[in-house]
Amino acid sequence: MKRHFLFALSLCTLVSCSQNEEEQYERLAHENAVEDVSSWVRADLQCEEIQNADEDNPLAVIYLSQVEMQHVLDTVYTCSVIAPQMYTAFGVPHHALSASGGWWAGQGNFYYTLHEGDSITVMHASPIQSDSVDFQYTLLRRLPVSQSTADDLPEENYMP
Repeated sequence: MKRHFLFALSLCTLVSCSQNEEEQYERLAHENAVEDVSSWVRADLQCEEIQNADEDNPLAVIYLSQVEMQHVLDTVYTCSVIAPQMYTAFGVPHHALSASGGWWAGQGNFYYTLHEGDSITVMHASPIQSDSVDFQYTLLRRLPVSQSTADDLPEENYMP
């Protein structure tokens, strides 16, 4: 009888410990997913070429894409999306959500996005191409996460 009681007690302890352990693993997995901002916040910078760079006055538009919305951020001469492994070369923080930019006639326009609280921050730098390039980013715009904004640039303002 004593052995049955000890066996039942150890079985209950084993079952309750394994449930707590599973709950801890689930909680840790959830916390890690929440900490990885890029897994649930999307803020992709995209470039659309309006006039080809082979022409005298190339023209491109920088968009911020969030879920199903696009916000026109700026018009530039040329641009392309910057891969995350190249962020350091352009002065972009490693935790940026996306980056884009380009050079034309010795001057550049570079952008990156950050998730800050309930908004997406868009940073901008206009370095001049020389022996040493200094990317000094300043705030261009702040947008709410996944919400539309009324002050997108109208199409007639597409000139740099």
